[in-house]
Amino acid sequence: MGFRKEVSWGRMRCLLLALALCAGLFAKATEPLCPQNTKQDAIRVLSYNIRIAHPPSGGWDLIDLPAIGEAINRIKPDLVALQEVDVFTERSGKTVHQAKELAKMTGMNYFFAKAVDRSGGDYGVAVLSRFPIVEAQGYRLPVRDSIKSEIRALALVKVQLPDGSLMAFGSAHLDHLSDDDRLLQVKTMIDVIEAYQQYPLVIGADLNMKPDNPVMSKLKESLIFGCENCPLTFPADNPDRTLDYILLNEQASGQFKMLDYQTVNETYASDHLPLEAILKKN
Repeated sequence: MGFRKEVSWGRMRCLLLALALCAGLFAKATEPLCPQNTKQDAIRVLSYNIRIAHPPSGGWDLIDLPAIGEAINRIKPDLVALQEVDVFTERSGKTVHQAKELAKMTGMNYFFAKAVDRSGGDYGVAVLSRFPIVEAQGYRLPVRDSIKSEIRALALVKVQLPDGSLMAFGSAHLDHLSDDDRLLQVKTMIDVIEAYQQYPLVIGADLNMKPDNPVMSKLKESLIFGCENCPLTFPADNPDRTLDYILLNEQASGQFKMLDYQTVNETYASDHLPLEAILKKN
């Protein structure tokens, strides 16, 4: 009887040790007893101009941020580039940080990059990431005359993938009025992303340009478009033009295969359709 108790306690000690190691309670363990999943077959990327969560059909007073959160949760992306994001503005709720709230709704990490002051708060772009964000930086994209055109923003983050490697991801929004200002903003983007060329870089962007716009040729000097026959993205209820894109640098184009590139049928929450791409590591 005594011998059986001793064996039983020994087994229990082994079990407790294994559970402790799996829970990370022993920091010096070199090989975890519970293997971690360090591979991810595909990365789902989303670019979404959210129109400050102001549904076109909802009247000027309606802000419906949960509708944006629900749309993102239905798609289940790993990385999200958001444009037209408000932070603590009067028009969208003085106490509301839209990027932070969307991060809570979706269980993701976030980073916001300010473009301009707006309605008593900040207005710009943001990134959501299911992966850890290890570095983040915001950049303003200038215009020649800020009275006539609008300064926009570029958010860039480095995230750590499950296999431990780093990739860069960004969100960009360009001016909607002038090709000359868009060209200046594109040149600024190109200068900025030069520092990220050692990483695979993917950017979701509302470029406010159709694919045949002449400014696109300058952008194509440094970035590769994820689409050839790019889907129509605006307006959401009856799209007749392409304004939103997912772009890759050479590193990303070499490391990832594009499995899918399409819009998502979400016509209520914003005036832009969500645009998703599925990337698989080669």
